[in-house]
Amino acid sequence: MSHKTIFHKADVLVIGGGAAGAMAAIRAKEFGADVLLVDKSVFGTSGCAALASGAYITYMPEDDITFHLKGRGVLTNQTMAIKAIRATYDLLMILDGWGVKFVKEGGEIWRGKGTTGEAASGGFAAGLVGGGPEMMKVIRREALQRGVRVINRAPITDLLTSDGTLPTEGQVIGAFGVSGREDEIHVCRAKAVVMCAGGFNFGYKKPGMNFAGMPLNITSDGVAMQLRAGAIMGNMAVGSKYLQSSEFYCAPGIEHFTTMGTGWINKNGEDVMRRFSESEQEFTRRLSLGHAVALELLEGRGPVYLDGSRLAPDNVRLLWDVIPIIMNTFERAGYEITKDRIPYIPVYAATYGSSHGGGAVVNEKCMTSLPGLFAAGASSDGMNISPNLNLSWCMVLGWWAGEHAANYAKQTELQDIKNGQVDDLSKRALRYLKPEGLSFNEVHERAARALSELGVILTDEKLSKTQKTLSEILANFNNVKANDRHDLVKVLGLRNSLEALSVILEYLLHRKESRGSVINSDHPETDNENWLTLTKSRLDSSGKLHVWDDPIPAREFYVHYKPRPGKSAHPFFKVIGKQPSFQVR
Repeated sequence: MSHKTIFHKADVLVIGGGAAGAMAAIRAKEFGADVLLVDKSVFGTSGCAALASGAYITYMPEDDITFHLKGRGVLTNQTMAIKAIRATYDLLMILDGWGVKFVKEGGEIWRGKGTTGEAASGGFAAGLVGGGPEMMKVIRREALQRGVRVINRAPITDLLTSDGTLPTEGQVIGAFGVSGREDEIHVCRAKAVVMCAGGFNFGYKKPGMNFAGMPLNITSDGVAMQLRAGAIMGNMAVGSKYLQSSEFYCAPGIEHFTTMGTGWINKNGEDVMRRFSESEQEFTRRLSLGHAVALELLEGRGPVYLDGSRLAPDNVRLLWDVIPIIMNTFERAGYEITKDRIPYIPVYAATYGSSHGGGAVVNEKCMTSLPGLFAAGASSDGMNISPNLNLSWCMVLGWWAGEHAANYAKQTELQDIKNGQVDDLSKRALRYLKPEGLSFNEVHERAARALSELGVILTDEKLSKTQKTLSEILANFNNVKANDRHDLVKVLGLRNSLEALSVILEYLLHRKESRGSVINSDHPETDNENWLTLTKSRLDSSGKLHVWDDPIPAREFYVHYKPRPGKSAHPFFKVIGKQPSFQVR
């Protein structure tokens, strides 16, 4: 198979053009670096940020910092969290100065405080007029005006290393990618690489399924590439549990819905949160909602509906400003938010429709364990600043990563690529382009069926069964075919999702407890006696995954609040008891 090889070089290579990647590229450019950004789709329109539902959760100087720490749990580095929380305001002012439109009252940026006093993920959310799409248009313009070079529709498949091997014992010196449309491959040499290619996601576009990470073009690329390169990974059993419409494939809008007077009710008209009112350090309203809605469905009181009957007219108009994609979706389907009940379902924590907590372990400079490789946003472990990284925190991490990557690049030189590495990576990526084999849909459906068996409540047996199925799929993945370049991008993304998911399942089996979004009936307690640890992993040179636990540095982590000693029932099991009375699904 013939293809054209295009060589690139840069001081800083940014992989991924979402919010974290864009901010990393801009900041690196401000620090004097020659920056190349590569996106698997089109910069400014791909990734979670381009579909963000209008919520920029931010600190203001007059705020009590402890309020913004609520709901983050006890595996949070409170020192770094406080630094990141304060930085959200700095970036808010920068974005406002660039021309990103925020909802304002009397000339001041408005933040939704609503009926609950906070956004679903904690803190207060500023409203982005036009949501993520309009914000990313402005940020893209700023990047291009500063001279950031961009390659679109060129998914990066693997990292280049100084010793030519994956996993590496050397350093990261660039990246390799393919074109999603042309018969081209891209070889990018760089002094520093910033990984911002998203977190774990198993995209499954099927309304009514209880796992469907969105958007579909987030396919675990950043996590899987760093995993294969031998970076130390962390927080892989930390994910998000949230709600989404059972009929539509769009952002759920929870951050603004929860602050403006909407609620969620079961088929009897009862508030789903009536049994989850207890304040928990571990829980944000977003996470509690996921648990509460799941319980209503499990106990036969579904469907569960978004109820906007109490919305004031001003808040309806505001929702049209900040989440126009969602409101238009509802309207096209014939729903009027103040009159009609709109069915919602939980995204199962077990399947991690989307995980924005786990990735490469990074330090305060966003450096990974591999020299030359930085990570930000959902491709990183987020410095343990939160179990669920939202838009503003991803942007803060990208801003920091870009600065430190640029400074690192000033102190190093471009390295030559080892003989044979490009050929090896090319064969690995292009081997799926063949006329015979298993189709993407066949393999995708089999993996989806395995994930659906996990259900809301985990057991070790179900985890092991799913792990076995995924291992079988990956062992035979070379038999998958791609009909063309577009199909190839889907196949490569599916492989990345399954490789990342295999590690997540290993973490879930390793940690013998229920915590946050993870509910395991074999281990119904949140165990602060044995599992106040940071679980990490790494592939060795033979490809074997090693999982271990590091102790928590208490001085950094426990600045404002400390963990409760001993063991306690997970709030979900406080409500239903250890053994559920319904069929576990």
